[in-house]
Order: sequence, then C-alpha cells, then structure tokens
Amino acid sequence: MKRLSDASAKQVQAAAPEQSTWLGANAGSGKTRVLTDRVARLLLAGTEPQKVLCLTYTKAAASEMQNRLLKRLGEWAMLPDAALRDALQALGDDMPIDAEALGSARRLFAKAIETPGGLKIQTIHAFCAGLLRRFPLEAGVPHDFREMDDRAGMLLRAEVVEELAAGEDVGAVDALAAHFSGEDLKAFLSELGNNSAAFSKPLPRDALLAMFGLPAGFDAAALLAEVFEGREAALFKALVPILLAKGGNDGKAGEKLAQLDLGAPSLATCKVLEGVFLFGKGTKTSEPFSAKIGSFPTKQTKDGPAAALMPELDALMERVAAARLRRLA
Repeated sequence: MKRLSDASAKQVQAAAPEQSTWLGANAGSGKTRVLTDRVARLLLAGTEPQKVLCLTYTKAAASEMQNRLLKRLGEWAMLPDAALRDALQALGDDMPIDAEALGSARRLFAKAIETPGGLKIQTIHAFCAGLLRRFPLEAGVPHDFREMDDRAGMLLRAEVVEELAAGEDVGAVDALAAHFSGEDLKAFLSELGNNSAAFSKPLPRDALLAMFGLPAGFDAAALLAEVFEGREAALFKALVPILLAKGGNDGKAGEKLAQLDLGAPSLATCKVLEGVFLFGKGTKTSEPFSAKIGSFPTKQTKDGPAAALMPELDALMERVAAARLRRLA
C-alpha cells in the first residue's frame, strides 16, 4: 500500500469510527468523503445499517451523503478481488482483508437497500419530527401532524395579511404600511413569525425605546430637534448654488439638497442628508457612516467659494452622523 499524504492520513484518522471526532474544513476539502468513509467502516466492522444514524443540516446534504455511500457500496459489489482489496485498504482500516472480508464488503450494498426504512441519513428536522411522531402524546402534538416548510409558511403569512387587510383589523395593516420601507413583506413577516413570542405581552413605549438605546419619551420631533437648529434653510440657500455651479459630484449633491424642504424637515430629510453627508459602508479610508468632514464638498469648493460656510456645514454633518443610529432605532 502506498504511503498516504499528510492530508489523506488525517482524513483516514478522522474516519476511524471508534473515536469521537470534530471535523472542521473548507468547502470541497473532503468532509463528506470522510463521513462516508466513517459509515463504510462501521458497516464493514459488522454494524447493522439500521443502527447507524447520520444527521445533516440540509436535505441536499443528506441526499448527497446517501447517494455517495450507496454508490460506494454498489461499486464494491461489482469490483474484482484485487480492486476491491485496494479500495478497502484505502480506507485505512487495519483489519485483515481476506476472502471473508471481501465477501462481506460485496454484500453491504444489498443489506443497505434492504434495510427497513433505508439508511438513516436525514436532516436534524426530520429526525426530530420522527421523534415527535413516535411520542405524540408526550410531545402534545396531533399524531398526524405535518411540518410546515418555508414556502407553506410564506403563503400562510401572506394569506393572514390579506385577511387582515380585508377585515376589521385593517388598521393594523395600515399601521404596518406607515412604517415598513421595503417592497416585499415576505422577509419581514418571516422575522415577525420567528420572534412571535416576543410579542406575547404588550410592551410600554418607553420600554420599547429602551430596547433600542433611546431615552424615555423619545420621538421623531425630538430627533429632528437634535439635527436641525433652524439655520439650515439659510445655509443651503447659500451652499446649493455654489455646488450646482461647480458641477460633478458637488453638482449632484447640490441637486439632492435643492429638493429638500428645510422649512418642515422630516425623518426622510435626515435620510437624504445621510446619503450626501456621510461615507457609505464600502469606504476604505474612513469609518462607515461617519461625517465627510474634510471630504465634502470637494477641495476646490470648500477652500474657495464655500469656505465661509464650512464651519456651519461641518457642524450639521456631525449632527446628521450622530443622529443616524437613533433615526434607525
């Protein structure tokens, strides 16, 4: 038998069924191969197929492992003696590979497919569901229950919202629509369902604010008072023409600022200002969502026609940055 590489030797060691093993490795490095080898060695040692249990996270992983194992056992059933002996030696097992061992290896495929219920290679969810079905009274579930998959859950949640919107509880849907900023409710409703226990008891507003690090009584008006001091309209009246005249990135920023009504600012106003005055999350040189102090507007503008406005503009940018997380909360 040829000498194994260090990586192969570690795989053989991890596949030894007589010891507990915690295996961590990158994708494509052979984890499933090691697990398949481990099960094959258990079967070769005489363990009955129905006594082996393999649990995975996903159905795809369970199917892949079962297919690989059955393919391996099927190949063993058809290999000539010399080739089968080499295949068994590659597992790294120290058992003598005599005629009896070769015969046992060839019979494993038939034993596996004839095992009642098949090989127990399944997801954790399927395993738990099987336990509940065996003990429905103890678990407090109907004996004929069915698991709800992601698609069924999504359809059911959408149906509930439609019934609410068409019935006496339409106010709840209207209240949600007033705060929800996305186009698709699916992800939001899924999170809502996953955390339904947190909504079992009414939560006072101040306790809710505290969960997000906000002081008691805090509201949109309080946030806007932190950002806007009443001089912003005059600042923009002087700044926007300078930005538009400069053009380029300054001009684009000027166009966004020109559309704002600073006589009646809102949380939406803050969001626009964040897009203009704060660095994005993809920045490499500055802290994400920090104020563009020294970087906005461009050097030619801030050192030239906008120089007198910069102290007030920098202060506004700092206030917008400080209020961002409170706005999100």
